[in-house]
Amino acid sequence: HYFKQFNLSMATSKGEVPEEYPANRTKPKIVIFDLDFTVWPYWADCHLNPPFRIHKGVVVDSRNEKVEIYDDIPRILSFCRHHSIPTAIASKSPETENYMQLLGLLDLKKEFVQFEIYCNNKKKHMTKIREGQGVEFKDMIFFDDEWGNIKSTGELGVTAIHCPHRRGVTWEIFYDALMTHSQRRKSSK
Repeated sequence: HYFKQFNLSMATSKGEVPEEYPANRTKPKIVIFDLDFTVWPYWADCHLNPPFRIHKGVVVDSRNEKVEIYDDIPRILSFCRHHSIPTAIASKSPETENYMQLLGLLDLKKEFVQFEIYCNNKKKHMTKIREGQGVEFKDMIFFDDEWGNIKSTGELGVTAIHCPHRRGVTWEIFYDALMTHSQRRKSSK
């Protein structure tokens, strides 16, 4: 099994990460994201109050608190789309409807091919994604801020990447994960 904590010293030069997919690198067949402290900077089911709406062009909760995502998420999702790498959500929250509403209002819903949002061990989420997308665990990359989720999904063979708490998936973490996954796939052949 494989799991990894990101270390900035392992990234290519900050800010100089290429947009094109590197030659001779194996692409993952799917990239999976947790939501809380991975895509957005809070536990949405604890720190935000539904219902959510758009107010003056921004998504807000019932207290008019602005709902945001981490800065690099649009670039990461755009990269995946450009390189035909499907993306999915695996979130351990009981607030499925509220999370789906947030993803829709943030105009992110269209970016993902599958949503697994419910309370359970992330192994179940990965299994559902494997079944739904016809992708083997070894062909998945998964990002999460919780070590327990990284360890359990890594045991399945998923390239599970830990995101530092309260920093989310940065471009550097994402790009390093692509290289790690490719190297791992190359060495398993």
